Parts: sequence; structure tokens; C-alpha cells
Amino acid sequence: MIDRIHHVGIVVHSADDALGFFRDTLGLTVTEDRVVEEQGVRGVLLALGENEIELLEPTRDDTGVARFLQSRGQTLHHICFNTDDVAGELNRLKAAGVELIDETPRDGLAGKIGFLHPKSMHGVLVELATPPAGAHVSHDKGFDHLAVTVADYAAARQTWKANIGLDVTNEIRVEDRGMLIGQMPSGQCMIELITPLGPDSPMAKRIEEQGERASSMVAIEVQDIDAEVAKYRGKGLELPDPAAGALPNSRTSTISAEQAFGLAIQLIQFD
Repeated sequence: MIDRIHHVGIVVHSADDALGFFRDTLGLTVTEDRVVEEQGVRGVLLALGENEIELLEPTRDDTGVARFLQSRGQTLHHICFNTDDVAGELNRLKAAGVELIDETPRDGLAGKIGFLHPKSMHGVLVELATPPAGAHVSHDKGFDHLAVTVADYAAARQTWKANIGLDVTNEIRVEDRGMLIGQMPSGQCMIELITPLGPDSPMAKRIEEQGERASSMVAIEVQDIDAEVAKYRGKGLELPDPAAGALPNSRTSTISAEQAFGLAIQLIQFD
């Protein structure tokens, strides 16, 4: 069974440099740090509540991760979901005709893993993982939400439900931003399917330019956003003043992707 987001993976030029932000500035704890020779990457996992952030640094130039970094730069690479039976999930998806990168599990940083092809998930590279005994486990909230932009909302809903078992439980129309947000719970995190309300909305233009994809952002709920902004400004980061967010009764400020090695960190407070 798929029960939660295990991690989001980002590709970086230097894991050591990125650790200076994620470990030393954000205060996250490293749970795994090793080279996966088969994949040609050094991977580092950092715990954030029930979830983790994975840093992927290519160790060779002839790998998919290295080519991804060369073409896309430092940014989100994939979303990984936790399952107690990765082999069973891959068999289920293969039987359903879902296009897979891995038809059988292989060793990865998060345990036994397998990847679905982005074509099967509206442009999102999805990993499934069964962690080994003794891996990081927490019941604390990690990510508040992730965002996925989709052109065909109905088709995307069907795909995420059929392949990952997630369903939209709440919809939010954000008229002033021209978008609809469909929220799918995964553990304590929401995955948001964001779609344009009309062809002239900024979101429609973004999808036309970039295609359907996962946004390179994670949102983290905070209790006092003004104090959090002041804290990170004190550490030398530039953050905008908190302002009303897209979600009801929320205020947000964001550590930009440029400062956070390709993964924007949105701080969100709910009133």
C-alpha cells in the first residue's frame, strides 16, 4: 500500500554546498549519505517530519541524472512515495498498462525502488520505495503541500487515483489568480493539482510554456511566520514580507529556489 510521500528529490551540482543550506540553515538532519554506483549519484536524505528531502549529485557524466542537471539545472527531479511492497505495486501498475521505467525493484538510496515514466503521470517523475528496516520514521508533520500543474484536470485526477491511490477531497477556486486547486491528501501532506480556470490565466500560459510538471517547491507550515522570516533574514537570506496566500486563511513567504539549490521553500501560516 502507498501511504505517504517518502521524499522529494532535487538534483544539485554539489551535495556538500546544498547541505550548507538544508542541514545548516534549515536545521534538517541527515539520515543517509552515500554513493549509489549503479545510478552514478551521491544521494543525501534529510528528514523533515514524516517526509525527507533527497539531494542528488551526479558522480558521472553519462547518467540520466547528469543529463537532467545539464539541461534543467538545479531543480526538483522526482516525487517518491512510501510503500510496504514496491514489487507488488510495480506488478499492479504493469498489469494495468502503465508505462514504467523499472518493471522490477532495484536498490536505491531509499531502499528497494522503482520509477514510473513521467508520461504515465502527466509529466511528473514518480518513484516508489520500500525503505529498509531501521530507516527514518516520524509521525510529525513534514511538508504541508506540493504542487503539480496540469492542463487536463479530469484526466490527471483519474491518473493519480488509479496509479497512486490518491483522490481529490477538496477543491479551491482562486479567481484572482485564475486557477483551480484540487487537494489530494498523502499522509499529512496535500498534493495539489493546479489547473487554469481559463485559457488566458497566467497558469495556462505557464503550462503552455513548460508543460505539465511538479513545481520545484515544498510548503512547510509554521506557527509564527513573521518570526520565521526574521530568523532566515538574520541568516542572510532574502524573503518577501508575508502576504495573503492562495489557500484560504493563509499567509506565506518564500525562500526562493535560487537561494535553496533549486527547491523553493514556502513558509505558510494558517490563521
